[in-house]
Amino acid sequence: MIRTARPFIEAINPSRLAPPAGHFDRAMRIGPWLTVSGTSALTNLTGPVEERRLPDDFRAQAELAFDNIAVVLDSVDASFEHVYEIHATLARAEDFGTLNDIFRERIPERGFVGSGYVAEFLGPGMLIEVEVRAYLPHFADDTTTPHPITPNGAHA
Repeated sequence: MIRTARPFIEAINPSRLAPPAGHFDRAMRIGPWLTVSGTSALTNLTGPVEERRLPDDFRAQAELAFDNIAVVLDSVDASFEHVYEIHATLARAEDFGTLNDIFRERIPERGFVGSGYVAEFLGPGMLIEVEVRAYLPHFADDTTTPHPITPNGAHA
């Protein structure tokens, strides 16, 4: 579902992902700028957060988190090519090497602005959460018109 808080701020909640577990949106677009909320391997799962099951493996969780981010990007006709900033929070510092490999696979042509943190997560078993920012040149002249909505109010 897409909600427009103001004519130039658009909430992005693709129907291919579970509704957010809290009072937040999957992403917000302001003109050509997109910020994707912290995303994990839980983002596509439904039900109470404490009952959702995650893979035990860091790489599997990271790949699912990036797949879920790809769904958000795709919902505004974008891809990782448009991402310029990534913030990753890990449960274990030793997983950074694997994460760096995934960065190179997802954005092979260039680097990005980024930071990484180690923290304890709210969801049991969570090993990674990722937030990204992207520039969407196809919205560069659009500061008033929200992205199209499907008839049921959910974004495709």
